Amino acid sequence: MKPQLVVALLSFVVHASAWAQLLAPFTAAEGTSAAIRTATQSGISNVATDAIYTTGDTSLLANLGGGIGSTVTLAFDFQRGTNTVWLYSISGKASSGTDTTLLYAVVKVVALYQAFPLFGVPGLDQLGQLRGEQALPASFMNSNIMVQKLAADSTFRTFRQQHPRSILLGASLASVRSSPTSSPQPLWSVQIGEGALLRPTSAVLTCFVPATDTSGTARCIEVPLASAESSLFPSQLEIFPNPISGDVAAVRLPVDALSSQATLRIYSLDGRALAEYQLSNLAAGQAIAVPVSSLGAGIYMLHYRTAQTVRIAPLIVTR
Repeated sequence: MKPQLVVALLSFVVHASAWAQLLAPFTAAEGTSAAIRTATQSGISNVATDAIYTTGDTSLLANLGGGIGSTVTLAFDFQRGTNTVWLYSISGKASSGTDTTLLYAVVKVVALYQAFPLFGVPGLDQLGQLRGEQALPASFMNSNIMVQKLAADSTFRTFRQQHPRSILLGASLASVRSSPTSSPQPLWSVQIGEGALLRPTSAVLTCFVPATDTSGTARCIEVPLASAESSLFPSQLEIFPNPISGDVAAVRLPVDALSSQATLRIYSLDGRALAEYQLSNLAAGQAIAVPVSSLGAGIYMLHYRTAQTVRIAPLIVTR
C-alpha cells in the first residue's frame, strides 16, 4: 500500500465515526514493530522500546485532533489483553547524535499497523511519563499473558465482581528493579476502577505483574476511593496498604517533588538503611512496587530523596 493511500485512509478513519470500526484490537507486543519502524524512518538510530502504555479511558482521547476523540472507543479486553490504541516510548539517537525519546500511538486499521508521534496531548502523554531504566527485552510478558495472571489473582477477581463497571484506567510496562541489588526487569503496573483515570468513582485496584517471561504472578492492592482521588496528583508520599502484611507495597510520588533521578530508601527506626531503590522518569501518582517481604513486623521510615527535596513517610509492617 502506498504511503499516500495510508495517510488518506487513516485521515478518513479519524474523521468518520462509521470507519472507526476498522480499528482492530491488538496486544502490546504486536504494535511494537510499527513504533520502531516509524522512529527509524524519522531518522532515529539505535532505536529501542523503553516502555508500553494503554488505557480503557476513552475520555483521554478528547484532546486528540482530527475528530478521533469522538470516533474511537478504547475498550481494553480483560480476556484477551487487547486494545485499539497502545502507546510506545521509543528511545534512540537523533541525527545530531543526541539521545532522544519519542512517544508513539499505534493503531491497527484492518490488518495495517500505523504509528503516530504524540506531543503534548493532555492525559495520554501523562501515561507515558514513566520510562524504564533500560530497554524492554524481546521476551517480555505480552498483555494477553498479563491478563491471565490477573485473572488468577483472587483479589483481582473479587474486585471485578464488586465493581462490574470497572475498566482499565491505565497500564504500563517498563523495566524496574525488584530489589536494591537486582538488575532492572520488566514489570506490568495496572490500575483498574470505575469512572475515569483522572476522576475515579470507585476504589482503585493497583496490580503488579513481573514480566521478564511468562512465569510472573500478579500482586494486587486495593486503594479506597478517597485515597485514590487524592493519589492522582498527591502532595505527599503515599503508601498502600499501610499497615501492610503482604510482601509488596504500592508507593505514589508527590506532584511537587518529581525528578528525573531520585532515590527511595527504607530505614529502621534506629537509622539503618535496609533497602535502596534508584528511580528515574517517574510521573506524579505513578504506583511503584516496593518489596517489603524481607522486613519483619515493626515501624519503618520510607525516604524519597531528589537533589532538591526529601519526603518521608512511615511504613508499618504487620506479620
